[in-house]
Amino acid sequence: MSTPSGASIRTQLTRMNFIVVIVSIVLSTAGTLYFTLRSSQATLDSTLLNSASILSQMDLLQDALEGTRSPEELADFLDHAIQETEDIDIILVGDTQSNLLYVPNHDLMGTPYSGTAQADALNGATPYTSDEAGPMGSEHSAYAPIWNDEGTVIGFVIVGVYFRSMAQLTFHTVLSFLVVGAAATVVGSMLALRLSNRIKRSLMGYEPDAFVHQFHQREDILDALEEGILAIDQSQNVIFLNTAAADMLSLDRDAVLGQPLASIYPRSTLARILRTGQPEYNVSMNSLKDVQVLADRLPLYENGKLNGAVSIFRNRTELARMADDLTGVRHMVDAMRAYTHEFMNKLHVILGLLQIGEPEKAQQYIMDTTQIHREAVSRIMNQLHEPSVAALLVGKTSRANELGIRLTLDLDSYLREESDWLPPDAYVTILGNLIENAIEVLNQSRSTNKEIFVSIRENPDNLLLCVEDTGPGIPAVLRRTMFQRGISTKGRHRGTGLSLVQEVVDAYHGEIRVESESGVGTSFFISFCREEFPAKKE
Repeated sequence: MSTPSGASIRTQLTRMNFIVVIVSIVLSTAGTLYFTLRSSQATLDSTLLNSASILSQMDLLQDALEGTRSPEELADFLDHAIQETEDIDIILVGDTQSNLLYVPNHDLMGTPYSGTAQADALNGATPYTSDEAGPMGSEHSAYAPIWNDEGTVIGFVIVGVYFRSMAQLTFHTVLSFLVVGAAATVVGSMLALRLSNRIKRSLMGYEPDAFVHQFHQREDILDALEEGILAIDQSQNVIFLNTAAADMLSLDRDAVLGQPLASIYPRSTLARILRTGQPEYNVSMNSLKDVQVLADRLPLYENGKLNGAVSIFRNRTELARMADDLTGVRHMVDAMRAYTHEFMNKLHVILGLLQIGEPEKAQQYIMDTTQIHREAVSRIMNQLHEPSVAALLVGKTSRANELGIRLTLDLDSYLREESDWLPPDAYVTILGNLIENAIEVLNQSRSTNKEIFVSIRENPDNLLLCVEDTGPGIPAVLRRTMFQRGISTKGRHRGTGLSLVQEVVDAYHGEIRVESESGVGTSFFISFCREEFPAKKE
């Protein structure tokens, strides 16, 4: 294995140092510019306030407002003041009726002031600043009242600058900092290049064997993993295959390296990542009949360019078997617990009938109860041939009955055993959480109509799961966030059921639709379509 070229190392080091210098300069320049602009704004406000305060105390403005001085004398004085003062663009003087006694544009003198910010000044407020559109354009101004000798407000004075002047000031300030920043960048880049050359020279004595040793160490670690790893390049040729992946796929590791993926594993869809550039997680590899395998497929990027993809396999055969066993046991326990409560309630009814001397009614009650229970369980088992799902529905039906809630399975529902749409634990997660949520909502409801309807429709081209209840509905404020983990109206440490449902549906490329109406109920529709579903299979 050859060592990397000197130019490549120098380029990488130069780029790294260049980025550090650029980031440092940008941050320092931005911070300095921010405080400079703030300081400039504060100075401008101080100048405007002082000018407005001084002008409001001048006898000339008071006399002009009282009519003892001519407007022409006032206009000559203020025109000269504006010309001689760089920080001031406009001065306005108005009376208590907001009629302008002076405007730099003399044609507007005598017209009413169109703004409203002068109201506080006419009420005797201390000088203040505000932004407003005046008679000659948008401006940032200071406002001050004008008092007569008796202490009565007789008018107001406005001293301001146009927004365009402020924008020009900001532009010149930013431009100055950009010039300084550009100069600093050039100097920093030269220093970074010099530093990279020094580091490059110091690496000349580094032995290439160290790189080879590290490479073989990493390869040994990857081979020791139980997860299989398969990687392809941009041309869809196999560039890496560890021992676990070779065993799962029954491939000769040495023979397949460098070979096209389509020739050694035709049913693989890993090449799809090269087209989409999007990662895929928990993809079921149904092309492997003897083992149950989930795969994560990730795109490989180099310098921002997609140049390959890697698939990580996890053998979940034993885990799936244990999960199925645990899931079945858990729901059978739920069913037995519900049966126990129901059985005790029915025994109390029978005992009561016997104690009041009604043995015939007790006998009839036993026969009716047995027949209803047998028919309900039999119908669920005849429609749902997947044991875990059937056990779930039986258990939830008993639990609902115990709480005074009627749970009904749609007469047209059907699910075959070993359905290829979803694994049993996925059905249990979706239906179990949705039904349990409905039971909890109805149990807290004061409504006399407490019903849950469940429908499972499996067809060759689609699968539809539906859970509907007659509860109070989902509040509108909660509908957008109800699938986020931790979002719940049931208190702390809740809000995981719907998030689990969302995760399972996303993992198998399904869709969730929710319809809810206040006081009527809520319906959850989960659908899977055949044209989308195979995309999740390897």
